[in-house]
Amino acid sequence: MKGFFKFLVSILAIFGTVIGALAVFDKLSNKNRIKGDYLECDIPDYDEE
Repeated sequence: MKGFFKFLVSILAIFGTVIGALAVFDKLSNKNRIKGDYLECDIPDYDEE
């Protein structure tokens, strides 16, 4: 039973490490990401005639 718990804890530790590494990679690779909602532009609408 102890062997099973060691295996389970090892798998959870590896999984947590992988998730943490992916989070750090995502943070570093998307430094210029737009946070929040879309940007709003102040371009006036024009009619095609």
